[in-house]
Amino acid sequence: MAAIRQGQVVEHVLVFSLYFFTQYYDYLYIDDFFKQPGSVRATFGGRWKFMTYQNYMAHTVFFSSCVLADFIEGVLGKKAAGLRKVQDYVLVSILFPMSMIVMVVFWGIYAVDRELIFPASLDHVIPPWINHVWHTTIVPVLLLEMYMVHHKYPSRRAGLTGAITLGLVYLTWILIVAKVGGFWVYPFMAVMTGFQFVLFCCFTAAIGCVFYLMGELCNNVFWGPRETPRKQKKRA
Repeated sequence: MAAIRQGQVVEHVLVFSLYFFTQYYDYLYIDDFFKQPGSVRATFGGRWKFMTYQNYMAHTVFFSSCVLADFIEGVLGKKAAGLRKVQDYVLVSILFPMSMIVMVVFWGIYAVDRELIFPASLDHVIPPWINHVWHTTIVPVLLLEMYMVHHKYPSRRAGLTGAITLGLVYLTWILIVAKVGGFWVYPFMAVMTGFQFVLFCCFTAAIGCVFYLMGELCNNVFWGPRETPRKQKKRA
């Protein structure tokens, strides 16, 4: 048990260090290019209009909270039950579905026409390893976290409600950027008709729910199926 606990702490520290270093590199070597007039980060909403960046920052905050909880429990000898409970909900209802959407949608569109999602002109600005930290490792890292740490899933209704709410909030944000900024956050949206945009949103919402259920399935494989309150009552 102690070895497993130590493995969790090492995992949290390493992942947080990776995200912190990536953030540092971004601000030090990449941000100046995107601050130039007319660049995507200089427009309305800055970098916060991209789900990739929101997801990346959510990862950073999540794993920093894991390091904090490890410190509270391992060094101070106190319980961090409240923080752990928040981590459980954030991981399963927000981080995992959002990370799956970011990875699948990004690489799916990239495979069809990369100019619609990540133009070749960005290759000399953003190193491939950062691109993979933002769009690839986000899912394996969460799967490792789910394997190393038993995160309790909420009821399916509560979990899906959080995931769907997040999607609606981000859709509203995209529409605000389009209205106020006068441009679409992602170039491929500019070539869509209104009907195609609605279909894309419905499709994304559907796969977001599927990804939530996939996360639940992975958790069941790692730790066994979650017991419903009804089953727990029968056992009692």
